[in-house]
Amino acid sequence: MESGSSSDRWLALFFLAFSILIVLVWIPLDTETGLVEKVRRKFVIGDALAPTITGAIITLGAIMIWLRPSQGHTITRKNVIWILQLLAIFAISLMIMRYMGPIVAMGFEGGYRPLRATPPWNYIGFLVGGTVMIGGLIATASRRISIRGFAIGFATSLIIALLYDMPFDDLLLPPNGDV
Repeated sequence: MESGSSSDRWLALFFLAFSILIVLVWIPLDTETGLVEKVRRKFVIGDALAPTITGAIITLGAIMIWLRPSQGHTITRKNVIWILQLLAIFAISLMIMRYMGPIVAMGFEGGYRPLRATPPWNYIGFLVGGTVMIGGLIATASRRISIRGFAIGFATSLIIALLYDMPFDDLLLPPNGDV
């Protein structure tokens, strides 16, 4: 095992730089509140909490990849194609997540905005986009599309949505806060 500039090391450096960019540039420019805010003697989740935790997890993953003994592999054309496939799945599913609710509510008076905080409307984009993301990732990893993969995607998205939505009265599921 050699410790040169393998694809693992490049991957670790990329994600370390990405996490630093998230925590030090994107979060301060994009959020107006801190990690936790005190509103009327009650602590509430700030806008910066979730992306900061995400940045910390990405940093931890980058450090773990860097510390792992290198296998000495180099980046190949197959690696680049794999990354592009993943990026396409993420882009498509995030677009679906963002626009599915407004498209479905297009015929309603007032549009989607007044409905975005009420069930089932607040779940539409998150569930459909999350199902496509997880089902697409399973299909890409297994190299075949299956109903089971998309069912797992739906169940997982529903569980995540319920875990976020149920305990907090003032929290909107993504991307409903921006719609």
